[in-house]
Amino acid sequence: IHTEMHMIGCSETEGAFDVSLDEEDVIVVDFIAERVVDTRPSFVDHISFGKDTFQVAMGNLITCRRNLNITQKALKDQPLES
Repeated sequence: IHTEMHMIGCSETEGAFDVSLDEEDVIVVDFIAERVVDTRPSFVDHISFGKDTFQVAMGNLITCRRNLNITQKALKDQPLES
């Protein structure tokens, strides 16, 4: 059995999109260079990801930032608990 994990994260200025297989990075998205980086060594078989992988990652980044903005507005006037 194999485990695949997608990690999506964002801040107001940065974003992350990583895909891991069995706890090893398979691809990461470089949003600055606007490309998908295959992190596996050349001697292993490579899984093919679709040509639209970067666009999917961008869509996830936009959604993440939208959700972050909604959460920040919702929590803006909430007192901090100690």
